[in-house]
Amino acid sequence: MIKDMILFGKILYEQGLNHSHSGNISIRDGNEILIKRHGAMLGYLTKKDIVRINLNNDKKDKLASLEAKVHRAIYLKNSEIKAIAHGHTIYATVLSLHNKVIKPIDSEGRLYLPQIPVLDCKETIGSDEVAKKIPELISKYKCAIIKGHGAFAAGKNLEQASMYLSVIENASKILYLSKVYKQFSR
Repeated sequence: MIKDMILFGKILYEQGLNHSHSGNISIRDGNEILIKRHGAMLGYLTKKDIVRINLNNDKKDKLASLEAKVHRAIYLKNSEIKAIAHGHTIYATVLSLHNKVIKPIDSEGRLYLPQIPVLDCKETIGSDEVAKKIPELISKYKCAIIKGHGAFAAGKNLEQASMYLSVIENASKILYLSKVYKQFSR
C-alpha cells in the first residue's frame, strides 16, 4: 500500500493535478487509513510521509493531511470505497467557480463521469461542512469538486481514484478549451 501511495502521488504530481505541497491521497486499511502527512510533497513521498490514522476517530490525526476528516467521512459513508485522491486541479477548479455541475463533452469523460457535482461551501479546506456534504456526492458520482478548491475522487483502489481525478481534469480542460475556441472562432 505504501508503494502504491508513493507511485500514485508521483503520477498525480507529474500530471499537474497538484502543485508542490498540495493535494493528498489515502487508502483504507481495515479500521485504519493510510494518508499523506501534512506538509509532505505529494510527488516525492517517502515511507515517513505516510501516516496511519483511525477510521473511527481523530485521535491520531495530528500529523495527517488537513483533509483527514474529509477522507474519514467518505470512507465511513461507503465501505466499498478503498482509496481517495484529492487534487488541486486547475481547469476543474476554474470551471467550479462558474458551474454547479460539470458535464463532460468528451467521450472518455462522459463514459467515466457523466456529471461532476460542484460543492459550494463557506469553508473549503478540511472543513466540517465539506466532511458532512461530500460523502453523499462521492458515493453517488465517484467524485466531486469543491468550488474554488479542487476535486476529490474515490475508487476501489488508488489507481482507480487517481484515474477518476485525471478524468475530471482532462474533461474540464477539454470543456474549457472548447468554450475558448468557440469565442475566438466566431
